[in-house]
Amino acid sequence: MQRRHSAKKYIHMKPEETTEMLKLVHACPVFSSLEEYELKNLLPVLGKKVIPKNELIFSVDQEAKYLFLIENGSCMLSLRGKKYKTMVPGDIFGEIGIINEQVRTGSMRALEPTTLITIHGEKLFNPETVPAKVSLKIALALARRVTFYLRSREQISTQELIQNGETDFVEFKSNLRWNPETQRKDRLIEHAILKTMAAFLNAKGGTLLIGVTDEKEIIGIGEDRFENVDKMLLHLTILIKDRISTIHMEFIKFEVEQLQGKYVLRIDCEPATVPAYLKDHNEEHFYVRTGPSTSRMKTSKIYDYVRMRFS
Repeated sequence: MQRRHSAKKYIHMKPEETTEMLKLVHACPVFSSLEEYELKNLLPVLGKKVIPKNELIFSVDQEAKYLFLIENGSCMLSLRGKKYKTMVPGDIFGEIGIINEQVRTGSMRALEPTTLITIHGEKLFNPETVPAKVSLKIALALARRVTFYLRSREQISTQELIQNGETDFVEFKSNLRWNPETQRKDRLIEHAILKTMAAFLNAKGGTLLIGVTDEKEIIGIGEDRFENVDKMLLHLTILIKDRISTIHMEFIKFEVEQLQGKYVLRIDCEPATVPAYLKDHNEEHFYVRTGPSTSRMKTSKIYDYVRMRFS
């Protein structure tokens, strides 16, 4: 099968555009420690290109040559064939391949027309192009970033998340739909699950573990009384599509894991690029995270929050 050629277009910049590009680069945490004169040393390694909607920026096993900083638009990072993370303006990506001098382990695709600032990795760490002192500062910042990524919530095992307890980004629920007090299916139990997911989507993301009590006890999902795991995952998918939206499915990953002989449902929610409203009968509500809890936002506050969070 022939690889589809991308319609990427490089941009030739005017001096004032170059100055603006350096400002954007300096705003990125990887380069923020550089002095103004050090920043100018990066000009030989910087470029800019436009990626059309749905075009691949790079694919699995492709040689890693560039770091990318998003100027505008958005991209989707996929790992092992699964949608993993949405990248937005100000985000930098491609650092793991550059540091390890390896091929890409994931793929990146533009979700909309996207302008990227490109940083040539080989030239960046070539002392004939960029002074070693400047390269060292950048290498240290990239190393800290990669270390943080490897320790991020999405990469931490479910067992470790349970041991660490509930936080602003992690919440435990005993059941998906079963009320142990009434011994029947309960729409309010489902509503509580969906509220938490919507709040994670509207904030900075989070992980919901079902089959775990507030006291960190693993009780499993058996009480929910589904015929099998597939039926449970289908039920959850329908709930999300009906009560939140089909669009938000791309920001949610879920899987069942076996811990201590019991099954736990793990739901990872990324920060969504569009607001998530939860339908409740004939009304829609907007939820956010306030510390380790979920709160419904007042109607008068929603507009300003959405404008700042999703603009």
